[in-house]
Parts: sequence; structure tokens; C-alpha cells
Amino acid sequence: MEPDLQTRPLGLYIHIPWCLGRCPYCNFYALDYSRSAFADYYDTLLQEKQLWMDGGIQALSSVYFGGGTPSLLSAEEIKLILQDLELLPGAEITMELNPIQINEKYAQALASTPVNRLSLGVQSMRDEDLRYLGRRHKAGEISQKLQILREAGFTNISADFIYGLPGSHSAETVASLGKLLEMTWEHISCYLLELTEDGPLAKDICRLPDDEELCRQYEQICRLLKSKAYHQYEISNFAKHGRESRHNLLYWEGNDYLAWGAAAAGYFRGRRYQNAADIARYRAAVLAGTKGGIIDEDAQDEQDYIMMRLRLVKGLDFEEYKARFGRDFSQGRQARIRKLKQMAFITGDAAGLRLDPRAYFISNAVIAELL
Repeated sequence: MEPDLQTRPLGLYIHIPWCLGRCPYCNFYALDYSRSAFADYYDTLLQEKQLWMDGGIQALSSVYFGGGTPSLLSAEEIKLILQDLELLPGAEITMELNPIQINEKYAQALASTPVNRLSLGVQSMRDEDLRYLGRRHKAGEISQKLQILREAGFTNISADFIYGLPGSHSAETVASLGKLLEMTWEHISCYLLELTEDGPLAKDICRLPDDEELCRQYEQICRLLKSKAYHQYEISNFAKHGRESRHNLLYWEGNDYLAWGAAAAGYFRGRRYQNAADIARYRAAVLAGTKGGIIDEDAQDEQDYIMMRLRLVKGLDFEEYKARFGRDFSQGRQARIRKLKQMAFITGDAAGLRLDPRAYFISNAVIAELL
């Protein structure tokens, strides 16, 4: 039997789209910061919260403030958002931080809130990379910023790292990551740079490393992190023991999560939805008493489940799949599974199926064969 909705973990994602300056590579919904517009948005966010509170929300296992730049929120604004929400004991409350905003005053104020996990947008330990990516901090500042957060009492801190920059090579990429790992982090997320043809960096698409070089960078990143006692639990994510991102695991394991804020996407009671990716339309919807955004009628729950599960190192569990969808995973897929096993792209047993580490870099193509 599938677990009752009330017994599943429930997360909450809160989108703060404002930025002090737009990074040219970012594909998330974000806007240039304006204090007055930010204040109006914050009021709308609190109204959206009330809509959900009026309908009743079960206890939350995690909350994630993402952006944009959620560290534009003051400590008091964070507290007010979280006020009256029921949090499970030990709930994970994550906030993304821009390194340029970290100082002793803000760190101490943040420590007075329920936030207990931080994610820093470091991206690189090479200043030339940071300039290209439009980041305002310097590589040499990260150690001091991290120390400030440690002294404020934070013990669960993640760093984001980007690889695959135009013209990059594995040696310099691994050296940059090596400098990052000279510091102590509980979690590392490593993301491949993706440029779009309509984005500010479109002219550099032709300079991106080829697949062979990207695969080399990825494999060397994985080896280095393993040598530093980080275990890989998802294609792009590595953690010290017990420090996996519990909120992101909700996504990958197919559990429910609410989404508040413009452009925020959620999954609740078997339906995917997204709030309007426009401040005015988002505000109008909230003022009209609409919660749950726009339902994605075309969402394929089964396909999404397979894609997310196979991104996890532990893979897809056959019993859980059958409990959720009412049939065996192998039904109609025997030939494809056999072919992918022969190619050494997947491994499995009677309990489940998982990607072979050699297939992580081409995971999208491999998983597509099983949809």
C-alpha cells in the first residue's frame, strides 16, 4: 500500500526572485532588486502563506528559501514567514546565501532564526571564472565568509560549484574544486554550466568543452570528492555522512512539497503546479484567493518519478514503484532493461534498478530509454 498523504514528508519551497545583480548564466526567474517592489512582493508572499494556512497544512519536514537571492530577507522577515508553521522535530530549514552579503551582523541575525542549513553560491575558486559568471565576490574571500558563518553557530553548510565553463580544462577545474575543499563543507553540489541560445552568454556556446572533456571533468570531480570522504548520493550532489539535503531528497523520492512565490513549482497530492512567473500575475492570483498556482495537466507523474529516482545513486525500488503505479516496473521494459545492462549503463537485482556510475554523465539519455 502507498503511504497515506498525512504520513509522507512534506516540504516547502519559497522563491525570492530578487537579485542585487543578475548572473548572466542563471536560468531561474529573477529580477533586479527594488526595495519598494520587494516589500510588495513580501506582503504577497505572506498572503499566499495565509491562504495555505487557512486550509490547513501538515507539519513540515523541510523548508527551502531559494532564488534569486533569498539572503535579501532580513532575519525578522524570515521569522515572520516561518511563524505559526508547524515544523517537525529536527526539520531542515535551508537558505541560499550570496557570499557578498555575509558579514558578522547578518550571520548573527540569521542564527537567531530557525534556519539551520546554508547553501553558498561559491561557484568557483578562480577569480577569472567568477568574473565571467557575473559573481561579485572574490575567491579569496570565501574562507573568511565561511568562518563568519561557523562562528555564528552554523554547522551544516553546502557550497555550489560550476564546471564546464567555455574553454575550461579538467586540470584547472579540479584545481579550483581542490581549493574549495581546503575548507570544511558538509555538502557540495556540482553543476554543469548550461548556456541557452537566447541568453546573455549565447556567443560562448561554441566555446563550451566537448562531451569528452566534460565527461573527464565530471569523473575527476567525482574522484576528488570521494577522496575527501564525500559520498555521492545523487548525480550532482555529494555529502558527508548524514548531511544529504533532505529537502532535495523530497523531490527525488517523489514526495510532496508546497511552493510559494512567483514562478515557484510544487507537487501536492499527485498534481504538479506552478505559480505565475510574473510578479503582477502572481500577486493578482493571490489577491483573488488562488492557491496552488497553475496545474500542469500534461505532467507525467510516472515519468517524473522514474527520472528523479534514477538520479539517485540508490536508484529505483521495484516495490515502491508497484505500490505507487500498480504494476511491475519491468512490464513492457524487459528488452530495454536487458539492452542497457548489456551496455553496462544500468545495474540491478530483484529489488531495484540503478545507473552504473559510468552512466552518470549521460544519465538523461539513459533514463530516457526507460520512460
